[in-house]
Amino acid sequence: MYSMEKPFPAAEQIKRRILLIDDDPLIRQLVVRALSDATLQVIEASSGLEGIALATAQPPDLILLDVMMPGMDGYEVCNRLRQQSSTVNVPIIILTALDQIDSKIIGLRTGADDYMTKPFDMRELRMRVEAHLRRSIRDLTASPLTGLPGNPLIEQVIATRLQAHEKLAVLYTDLSNFKAYNDVYGWLKGDQVIKMLANTLIEAVTKFGTKTDFVGHVGGDDFVVISIPDCAANLAQQVIDRFDATVPNFYDDEARANGYTVVRDRTGNIIHAAFVAVSIAIVTNARRDLEHPLQVATLAAEVKQNVKSRPGSHYAFDRRIK
Repeated sequence: MYSMEKPFPAAEQIKRRILLIDDDPLIRQLVVRALSDATLQVIEASSGLEGIALATAQPPDLILLDVMMPGMDGYEVCNRLRQQSSTVNVPIIILTALDQIDSKIIGLRTGADDYMTKPFDMRELRMRVEAHLRRSIRDLTASPLTGLPGNPLIEQVIATRLQAHEKLAVLYTDLSNFKAYNDVYGWLKGDQVIKMLANTLIEAVTKFGTKTDFVGHVGGDDFVVISIPDCAANLAQQVIDRFDATVPNFYDDEARANGYTVVRDRTGNIIHAAFVAVSIAIVTNARRDLEHPLQVATLAAEVKQNVKSRPGSHYAFDRRIK
């Protein structure tokens, strides 16, 4: 489970590295001028071999790759980069003067993610670069278990809405009695419970939230829903009702009949563990100003500790006004 002290880590302003592999110095000059700024840094390579060496030494965030180069063409470069573990997932955009469909197909088959035909508009190039970088960040930070966006996008959404002075409610959600469940049924069954919680959150937001509501997976059994204050209580109750109705299906017949599972604590004593429950802490800016995602995370963690001290599934608001 992610640290309770810092559920959403503070984002750092990171300059994304673009590796440009092209033997034409004029093209390199134009691309560097069009892309280089406070958010992007362009590294140049004038040949396929040089590009592979640079990419291997320090994998970039994205590669712009010319097709027609002497010695080793872009197709071979792309093929080699896709065979290296350090660059297998780096987005590659092929730059080609060839406008035949066969050339484009070859590029995509060798592992390229996109292509642009020369001469190209530098504004379009920048938009495509930014789009692939956004997609790459989403893919890298998404939970492999649930497919939901992870911490960087959770923080970004909260920060953007706070900066726009929008009213928001953050529902910080996790499970109680989950360790006892894993001890009895194993982590594979535990993952199924986590997936069920993710689906429950998505279903609640779809039916009872707004079109701009957001569901993220912090890690483990921790999730975040970003909605508006008017929807928060109803969303939380819908999640609790649905979860409590579904979770008995993840227990065996004996446990369902008893209403508990039998486990041993750390000292070896047998205890009766209650079913897994869901705890939801809600932080809003309806009655107070919130300035930063870390402030939201800290308040949510404090409220959640109180919620989890109560048996069963519950939700609670942060009621402070300062």
